[in-house]
Amino acid sequence: MDFSTVNREFCAKTAGGDFGRLPDKPAVSGRGRRKRKNRYWGSVLFYKHLILGMTALAILLPLFGLTGMVYKYTCLKAEYQGLLRRANALCTAEAAEKDNKISEIGRKIKEELSVWTEGVGKIPFQVNTEDWNYILVNDWNPLPASYKFQLDVLEDGHQVDYRIAEDLGEMLSDAEAEGLELLVCSAYRSYERQADLFNSSVEELMEQGMTYREAYYKTHEQVAIVNYSEHHTGLAVDIVGKNHQMLDERQGRTKEAQWLAQNCSRYGFILRYPKGKEKVTGIEYESWHFRYVGRDAAQFITKNDLTLEEFLKIAKIQQKTGR
Repeated sequence: MDFSTVNREFCAKTAGGDFGRLPDKPAVSGRGRRKRKNRYWGSVLFYKHLILGMTALAILLPLFGLTGMVYKYTCLKAEYQGLLRRANALCTAEAAEKDNKISEIGRKIKEELSVWTEGVGKIPFQVNTEDWNYILVNDWNPLPASYKFQLDVLEDGHQVDYRIAEDLGEMLSDAEAEGLELLVCSAYRSYERQADLFNSSVEELMEQGMTYREAYYKTHEQVAIVNYSEHHTGLAVDIVGKNHQMLDERQGRTKEAQWLAQNCSRYGFILRYPKGKEKVTGIEYESWHFRYVGRDAAQFITKNDLTLEEFLKIAKIQQKTGR
């Protein structure tokens, strides 16, 4: 190609104003025109959706929580009802077992009562085993520290509970009216006096050749140790005949001792340690030892050949059974 020809064409285009013009864009119809994309974030529609979502959550979350609570309550209620049924079953079983035990105890008490009252019968009067005149003092029951009473001095200088002084005086007077000469040789004893009597008996037996152990147990058969003697109560008296004042087996054969054994109950006294009841009382037979229990009790005890221990046992069983 000739260079001059090219130069002329370039100049012609430049002169004509076409130099540096960009090509025209092709015409685009209305349908083919690209639409402008709308913005969602931050738009009104976005906030509408946000508000609706939060409102739905505000409504649904409590409903979900309430549903969970209802479910939990239902589970707990079912568990509680199960525990309640088991507890009721257990209580029913325990109640039945308790009823059986009570019935068994009642049966044993009735059997025991029938054994103790065989040939005796029911005590025909009201007995309160806590009354002062029924206080039990023996080898198994010491005198309670709370036991209090007032002493009265007899004509011979001995002391007794003031509540028995009148009946004791009447008994001694009636015996004297029948030509008997009775002598109260012992009544209320202090702890010191009881200890002296016990120790003196032990020493005397040891002088006869017994060991201390032998002398102690031999003395204990006839003399109570301190705090376990009825003489501490002021309700017990040792009575002998003036013609024979020894506390021995012969004393029981005197007319005074025989009269007392037959008549003491009329004045509220009992022969406290009768013959043949040593295992019950823990003390050998003493024809001279009398204990005040009241007239009704004394007559019942004497009539049925009982000891105070046996009488009180019957009374307590009757209280339990209501018979």
